[in-house]
Amino acid sequence: MSTFKEMQYGPLGKAVEAAMPHSEADPIGVYAATLSLWSAAVAGKVFQPSGRPTLFWSALVGRSRVGRKGFALGTARAILDPSIGGFLSTRMRKGISSGPSLVTTLFEVEQESLTSEDGRDGRVMIAEGEWASVLKRANRDATYHDQLINAWDGEAVVNTTKGKGGKREEQRIDVPLLGYHVHIQPGRWAPLVKPEFALGGAFNRIPHFLVSQSKSLPSNIKKPLDAVKETPALTKAYRWAREKVREMELSPEAAKMHDAYRLEFDDRCAALPENVSCFIERGDENLLRIACLLTAAERKTVIPVRAWKAAHAMIEYSMACTEKLINEAQSGTGRQMKSVEQIIRESLQRFGGEASRTLILRALGTRGNAASLTAAVEKMPDVVMERKGSGAKGGAPTFVLRLVDPEKNGQEQGEREHQEEPEERPKLAVVPAQRERPAPRKRAASTGPKRPATKKAPAKKTALVRQKEETPKNPMADLL
Repeated sequence: MSTFKEMQYGPLGKAVEAAMPHSEADPIGVYAATLSLWSAAVAGKVFQPSGRPTLFWSALVGRSRVGRKGFALGTARAILDPSIGGFLSTRMRKGISSGPSLVTTLFEVEQESLTSEDGRDGRVMIAEGEWASVLKRANRDATYHDQLINAWDGEAVVNTTKGKGGKREEQRIDVPLLGYHVHIQPGRWAPLVKPEFALGGAFNRIPHFLVSQSKSLPSNIKKPLDAVKETPALTKAYRWAREKVREMELSPEAAKMHDAYRLEFDDRCAALPENVSCFIERGDENLLRIACLLTAAERKTVIPVRAWKAAHAMIEYSMACTEKLINEAQSGTGRQMKSVEQIIRESLQRFGGEASRTLILRALGTRGNAASLTAAVEKMPDVVMERKGSGAKGGAPTFVLRLVDPEKNGQEQGEREHQEEPEERPKLAVVPAQRERPAPRKRAASTGPKRPATKKAPAKKTALVRQKEETPKNPMADLL
């Protein structure tokens, strides 16, 4: 992948290089953040050759603490604060996670500027240190990503609200001037960067950069960024850019290179799977936006080949970072659960190559049961499951799983299949053994004289019956 030296160019590149001795951040992360802040500062004045905006959005992807993402943004602010006046202190926003709130923010800033001496100025810079929290809420609002797309494209954004008395009022910004810079951890990227929004183009407008800590500064330096000095060339460039509209153009040599790159880039996107290409499809335009911004920092309107090459190195690095994030998310690095087969194999290795089915099921937890375990083992050439005797006291039989050599196991299986058996019997379900009762024996027919039938003894009379028989009959009973 490209290095910072390959993408460094002009006053912006020199300013980042001069600030790095005082920063622990990744120089590429500082460079990306600086370009995003710079693009927001000159928004509405510097345009591409096509007339589209030159806003450059960026996302720094790095682990907590060791990524030094916040340090990168702080370094970028230290570089630009002295040069672009109070823009960052008055126009920075965060915590916006819905389409209506995004439009309302842009609308309110623009309305407040109408009373200023400089007139209408709707520039806003969104910097989200916790992009994951924003995405978690924004993914529930389909309009958020749509409004971001419109703002990046330079199209009007509109929101309808209820005013006093229930009257509907329209908030409309015809030319949104929105800067965007965010931070996120790699582990939270895949679950929150939803494929449906990526396919709609929400994320290919935000180049991603994997970042990590560049160094550790001595602890006795309390505020290292205070040592970052103003870059006079950037101060002059900011004034130059804000004087009037600057329409950028490619030099003839740079134009040839860009046309060739676009053809090659189209072929690359067509060859990639859609779930990958949807993240980088705006790579050629993002390249041109970077080249425009680097050239404007030189106070020029014609983009030279060197500026184009620096922008090319930067956007190629970003696309390589994005592809790495996608591949890691798909392969399960650090995020996705292991397959049932992986758990079985690793568990057997941990138990010395052999373990009971009970132990393996315990290792699988909620991932499997006896049936799924059997199905998985049948697909694994290096694992066999054998039955060892019957369970104690007529219970279930014991099964053992073993790691085997796939080739040797295949040969043994083939030999077993070719062995001739005297009789193929159907497999029966294993049931606890039960003792059968002997059939009752039949008596042999007697040839002698039959015995006389024995008379049954009369049943004994109870005391109550005897009492009734001995009681004299009442003579009045017949009269009654």
